[in-house]
Amino acid sequence: MSAVTARFFNVYGDRQPTSGPYATVVGIFEEQTKHAKPLTITGNGEQRRDFTHVSDIINGFMALGEREWSAQVFNLGYGRNYSINELANMFSKEKKYIPARPGEAWVTLANIFEMSEATGWSPKITLEDYVRDWLQTNVSVNTLHRKAV
Repeated sequence: MSAVTARFFNVYGDRQPTSGPYATVVGIFEEQTKHAKPLTITGNGEQRRDFTHVSDIINGFMALGEREWSAQVFNLGYGRNYSINELANMFSKEKKYIPARPGEAWVTLANIFEMSEATGWSPKITLEDYVRDWLQTNVSVNTLHRKAV
């Protein structure tokens, strides 16, 4: 029997939750940006996350499905991490800091070397490109002007 495990790192993309307990920080920042609200950052915002676009996860699954496995474990991430402050700056300069959550990981970073070597897979969508494209598509000039005032 073929078996493989894929570990995801902070998946974001279209149709992600933007509120509630399962919302991603990218989704929360999108929702706050749409409504011209300050971006809420837990703790000091220097915690670092490896963000992976959902289409890169899907392509990783497809690559894993092309052969047989014997219980290998692979990381599906981008292989680079960003502080939450860096992510917030991609959206807006207006931030609001709230208390840190107990037990939150300080750093996540996927080592994707084995996945790339075994399958030829590599992530394609950068966080910067995603946020830039999202802002161009979803935020009106009026919303951006309200933020600047």
